[in-house]
Amino acid sequence: MSSVRYQALGPLLSGEGSRAFIGLEITPDEKAFPVVLVWVPEAAEKDPALLERIRGETEHASKLDHPNILGVHGFAKLDEGHARVVEFADGESLRKVIERAKTIAPAFAARIICDAAMGLHYAHVAGNDDGSPLIHGDLRPETMLLSFTGEVKVTGYGALAFAPREHGGQRVKGRRVHIAPEQIIAGRESYSLQTDVYLLGVTLFECLTGVVPFADQADFFDHAVLTLPLPPTTPGLVPEALEKVLLRACAKKVTERFATALAFKEAVEAAMGGTLPSTDEVAAFLRPLFPDSDTVRAARRQAINDGIAEFARKQWGAKTPLQTPAVKTPMATPVAVAPIPVRAPAPRTVTQPPRPAPRPAPPPEPEPEPKFNWSFPVAVVGGLALAGAAVWWTTRPAEPLPSVKRFQAAIADAGAALTVRPAPPAVDLADAAVEVAEAPAADAGAAAPLLAPPSPPVAAVVDAGAPKPAVAIGPTMLKLTTTPSVEVNADGKLLGKTPFTIELAPGKLTLTLENKDLGVSGKRTLVLKPGNNVEEITFGTGVVVLSAPDGAAVFMDGKRIGTAPMPEIKVYEGAHRILVMVGKAKWNESFGIHAGENVHFNVEAQ
Repeated sequence: MSSVRYQALGPLLSGEGSRAFIGLEITPDEKAFPVVLVWVPEAAEKDPALLERIRGETEHASKLDHPNILGVHGFAKLDEGHARVVEFADGESLRKVIERAKTIAPAFAARIICDAAMGLHYAHVAGNDDGSPLIHGDLRPETMLLSFTGEVKVTGYGALAFAPREHGGQRVKGRRVHIAPEQIIAGRESYSLQTDVYLLGVTLFECLTGVVPFADQADFFDHAVLTLPLPPTTPGLVPEALEKVLLRACAKKVTERFATALAFKEAVEAAMGGTLPSTDEVAAFLRPLFPDSDTVRAARRQAINDGIAEFARKQWGAKTPLQTPAVKTPMATPVAVAPIPVRAPAPRTVTQPPRPAPRPAPPPEPEPEPKFNWSFPVAVVGGLALAGAAVWWTTRPAEPLPSVKRFQAAIADAGAALTVRPAPPAVDLADAAVEVAEAPAADAGAAAPLLAPPSPPVAAVVDAGAPKPAVAIGPTMLKLTTTPSVEVNADGKLLGKTPFTIELAPGKLTLTLENKDLGVSGKRTLVLKPGNNVEEITFGTGVVVLSAPDGAAVFMDGKRIGTAPMPEIKVYEGAHRILVMVGKAKWNESFGIHAGENVHFNVEAQ
């Protein structure tokens, strides 16, 4: 059995001067996984002692196993030279995030720093071989990575032996302003646990403000760090409690700072009220900054896809001809099918208590290209009731409104995953004695108007000849926000893409919500009251667990999302279609998924 080997594919495109390449790790059982290869400097190639030091630091870093530390796989010799092999996390550095976002909202900045603090604390406790804490000492936005799935990872462990050098008193760009007072006095390698705490505080300050404290002092930077108080952040935007945490983390004296990264993390959480955004929310924050169409993301994805596909072709070329993949469960016998593209049965395992299954999507029509267009069933229901017609001295039942068509529904309403918080009406009608002049009655079968007509005049109620004052209710407004953003239709008419505010008729209203790019589809019925209505709807996510041949192209809802292996795929609740292709052979399946549900597919090549 051969040992693990590596193949370089191309530059990672992670910034000026980067020595990182995208590569493949090829395991003894001939499976390929994307990794990052960080080439050692040319000087190290010519210096056996330095090369051995890099190897030792890399092997020690490979023992660190924490979700908030970028994994180090080992040290490798390739034809092109020696390289450190590290995890491919599919994300961008915090530096790139700040460059695009300019500033980061306190809640997200706090979450990023708290996750990084957990990684640092783990390394401090794991320690060096001699039992001393393993201190980073070079924490800055360039050495923190945010994956597009919302995870924060500290990088740079095991890289100190060939970190950027500082020659002639000139600090390397990016490191110059991220330095603790004790490092200015005694050198970069003078550090303690509280040094990492200080660097965390400076990074949090930059996330909140977009600038590094004292960076504008130019030649007087060192003096400012040693003597001047920490500048204020953004008054009114950063909680006062978080300001106090920053002041302590960035204290000049080591003993005045938080004793550990964990203590700093707990203080940040407490300052933010104990609740921080989830990883899914961090991922949603990154999505508009780095969309799938981003040039760098696309180039990396293409390099990995092409590399794995080429490797797969070489592997499968030496085997029997490939047939269309079959689907199996762990206890089932693989089903071999004909070499032409056909649909196979798709058993699945749901890892949550039984719940009503979603309405299955219609079977797909065969298409030569992985682009899918299908329509959802349309159901018709009658009856929308109008609420709040008028209030008299003595109550009377409101007249029934005409029936309306119920519109296209993508899937049955999951219910629990959609949360709506209606706002109270802007006008309190309790004890009011008014009558609102009504619009002319429509025929029983006519559709009720979607948009509210011009407000009719308000008529006073006459009681024993004495007029009562009228109360103007005003228009019925709906302010709708959703996560993620969706297109909203009602009665076949597009209301807009969320978030939006629109004037509608009061009463019961059924909305169809859809985001074709993300596979989101659902419906929601609201009851609009006169005045302002604020609604917030959140779609949950489920996980598709996929087992497929390495190198197989994976498509979700008509879009290529990557290349196998990719065992877990997050999708929004709704109706989806998955397609797996190897050469001309393909397997596809339509399925529905609830929030929090896991759906398993096992695809084989026979």
